[in-house]
Amino acid sequence: MSVSAVGYLRIASTDTTAWMDFGTGVLGLMDAQREDDAGARFLRMDDHPFRFMIEPADADKLIATGLEFPNEAAWRSTIAALEDAGHSVEAGSPEEAQRRCVSAFSTVQDPAGNTLELYWGRKLDYVPLASPTGVERFVTTYQQSGDMGFGHAVLPAPNVEECVDFYTQFIGTGLTDTLYPPGLDGLQIKFMHANNPRQHSVALFSGPHPAGIVHMMVEVQTLDEVGLAMKRAQQAGVHFLATLGRHVNDNMCSIYILAPGGIAVEYGYDGLLIDWENYVPTVSVEGDLWGHAYNFPGMSE
Repeated sequence: MSVSAVGYLRIASTDTTAWMDFGTGVLGLMDAQREDDAGARFLRMDDHPFRFMIEPADADKLIATGLEFPNEAAWRSTIAALEDAGHSVEAGSPEEAQRRCVSAFSTVQDPAGNTLELYWGRKLDYVPLASPTGVERFVTTYQQSGDMGFGHAVLPAPNVEECVDFYTQFIGTGLTDTLYPPGLDGLQIKFMHANNPRQHSVALFSGPHPAGIVHMMVEVQTLDEVGLAMKRAQQAGVHFLATLGRHVNDNMCSIYILAPGGIAVEYGYDGLLIDWENYVPTVSVEGDLWGHAYNFPGMSE
């Protein structure tokens, strides 16, 4: 296994101010207040300079998912394997790497067209998190011994089996489980883990999505933090995609809310951590143990 974690997201926004207000005022993330020639805004949740880059654009969508590799050798080996297999890999310039606060990165698209930025050497600044809503800590490390990334991202992949092969063979993820969500006519979600204990870092949904991402997840330490975020979202008039509930596969107790522009955010706690040495992948036909009453835009009451 090679990839360590899902490190960051680059998000295109038609209203970066609204996104920042949502990120700081509802999610409790910190405005990183970084200078950027292209006008991007940055949100942080730990000692990484940023986890979410919000970039001004004419449409609201995911631009790229940053996947972290443990060292230069693992990163170079992955790039070489991709190129040998005929995948188009574009090396990022030193200036572009500096903007992302990494030592080096290259860009590749998975078979579904999702843009991935493969990088190594994340540059930390160790500025303590100062959440504007008082969130003490987001769950991005395990026992202070290893980075688990910002959380997870679920990406659209109509050719899901081809994509699973790509991620497992080249990126270095492992298949955790498969979910056939009830009522979705045979669609499935493949959950994949990186080289950290988080139950999944990337998941693939076997259908399209206009935002280029089905949802992103951030995790906090307590149920109270989820409840407080729920209260802030209600006060801000944010649309709830799902009420409070607990998932079957990763044990996450969470809510789903809609960010400005339409990207879904799962805000949860108590996610499952796994020892992969003895794990056997599973298949589920139920997504939730309880709760999570879904209310997608356009659904009839």
